[in-house]
Amino acid sequence: MTRIASLVLAMVTVLGLTACEKPNPEDCRKALLNMQHLLGTENFNTKADLEGEVRRCRGGSKRTAVACAIKAQTLDELRACDFEKVPGKPPVGAGSNAEMKPTPGTGSAAPGSAAPSGSATGSAH
Repeated sequence: MTRIASLVLAMVTVLGLTACEKPNPEDCRKALLNMQHLLGTENFNTKADLEGEVRRCRGGSKRTAVACAIKAQTLDELRACDFEKVPGKPPVGAGSNAEMKPTPGTGSAAPGSAAPSGSATGSAH
């Protein structure tokens, strides 16, 4: 019986320590509203969207990151918080102007499996 009680106590302690790291809903809401303000997107989301993001924040963010995001006054400060995915500067060569080079041997078709050019039915008229 003592063994079961100590096992339950250990599990409760681990769960309690894990829960302590989660931010509360109000802090997540503040951090998300500040992020939207800094990004200029505060008018694009509904209350339902925000509440979904609050749940996501609580499940995947640490209190320290949320506190940092609440205090952030610039996008660079927000990016340094490790809070959510804040759009950053694209890497060099990224974007719609980047040159796309095919990699040999890639693709879904086996080499030489393409149909010959011309009519698909093969009939001559």
